Amino acid sequence: MRRVCALPLLLCLLLLAGCDRREPLAPGQERPDTREAAITGQMVEAIEAISLARDPGGTLHRFNQVKGLACLEATFSVPPDLPPQRARGLFARPGDYPATLRLARASEWDDRDKDFHGLSLKVRGVAGDPLWGRPGEQDFLLNSHPALFAANPGDFLDFIRATRDGAIWRYLANPSHWYSLPILLRGRQVIDNPLAITYWSTTPYRFGDEGTAVKYSVRPCDGVQFAAGARDQADFLADAVAQTLADGPACLRFMVQFQGDPRAMPVENASVTWPEEASPFLPVAELRIPPQDFRAPARRSACEAMAFNPWQSLPEHRPLGGINRVRKAVYAELARFRAATNARRGKGEN
Repeated sequence: MRRVCALPLLLCLLLLAGCDRREPLAPGQERPDTREAAITGQMVEAIEAISLARDPGGTLHRFNQVKGLACLEATFSVPPDLPPQRARGLFARPGDYPATLRLARASEWDDRDKDFHGLSLKVRGVAGDPLWGRPGEQDFLLNSHPALFAANPGDFLDFIRATRDGAIWRYLANPSHWYSLPILLRGRQVIDNPLAITYWSTTPYRFGDEGTAVKYSVRPCDGVQFAAGARDQADFLADAVAQTLADGPACLRFMVQFQGDPRAMPVENASVTWPEEASPFLPVAELRIPPQDFRAPARRSACEAMAFNPWQSLPEHRPLGGINRVRKAVYAELARFRAATNARRGKGEN
């Protein structure tokens, strides 16, 4: 009997498994997975187990964006002269909106350690009924790397289960997850100031009509200077924000990137960075942050009790893609679980 070399056969199988023979999606189009409801429940169960193991007593913190660096009051300013392509939904209603932004670290408590960083934004005074949540509010959630390390809900569940079991190696050893490692290595950084870096939504959103999808980004306004904290301190990032605002107001630009070719800029794969050379980010609003004292205990507690959800959104900015579809119920349930657990323990976040 002729012996068959296993390696070429394995490579062929992997290539065939990676081929998607389905019709390509049109711009802004989704392809829901029938397993997403089950994945959502399993994800919530695993994350709650991780949270209770990490915080067995005292305050139960957020699962993601665990360390709040600063919670800042701001003005979200939509200009009156946007081109028609960009003047859609919230951005078709020029004016100044009150907003709160929470700057955070994803998982590490010591600012000297490498980590992902996040910016969660809640805009208030928004006209129109949201898809979910409180009327008058629009949430935007962004991270410090343009790609998510999990392409889809199934991979995200695999990562969470590996985290729960203390076996991240198991996730990364799976050939279908090898794409995650470069994202994890590049995305975890030590930064000087959370106001001075660029954030991306990583996941796409509708922009007005069903055939238009965008990703969001927040980045510093041109010419703005930001202080850097002393890196010998575990909490130097909050110091950097405080020093920046002591020197005067800060300014951030809110931008959108329109989807082009759906094959190069997919809706259903959050691990793919949409190329800016094909579709640059374009400004649609500014965040103006005045000098303020954000370190008062009562203010910090109020902010940490806030919940953010991408589905707290106008229909014109509906979240798209599998990761966003499961986030709706996962984020809502985790916020409820965290609030109920802390109320039962008689604790608030600090």
